[in-house]
Amino acid sequence: MFVRDVDKLEPIPDEKLRQLDEEYVVQHQLDKLLGGLMSDMLKHKPQDPLQFIIDSITLGSKNAIQDPETGLPLHRREQLVQVFKIIDKDGIGKISLRMLQNYANKYGGETLTLDELRGLFQDFKPASEHFINVHEFLCFFSKVSATITNKDFKAMIEEMSS
Repeated sequence: MFVRDVDKLEPIPDEKLRQLDEEYVVQHQLDKLLGGLMSDMLKHKPQDPLQFIIDSITLGSKNAIQDPETGLPLHRREQLVQVFKIIDKDGIGKISLRMLQNYANKYGGETLTLDELRGLFQDFKPASEHFINVHEFLCFFSKVSATITNKDFKAMIEEMSS
């Protein structure tokens, strides 16, 4: 008869498993880490809880706070506002889709037609068919950047800001 190694193992009693789990939690201070994280999540109620957790762990809880309107983490929002200001050379608080198209084609890696760009912004109901404001710009990028890692987002911002 064939005996597997796993068959030779002694089962660990539930009480011993619980004790090992508790020791692990104490050793790594998981109760403090996760308790604080949970408290912050309930306080801020982020639109994107997963991104909030990632940002809390990697950047600290203050940098994980998300804009309630767009769901963008504030650290990303600030960077995107700066990019908007770069595109809005006249400082009028809105940019034409043509300006955005030129900018996206220059820094975005792929060429977009004006119709494609209008289609992308269709859900945001621009104030004018040809202009978007900073809020619409942020709403758009909140959707675009939702799946981008912080590292890739930083690289995108650096490229767009150069």
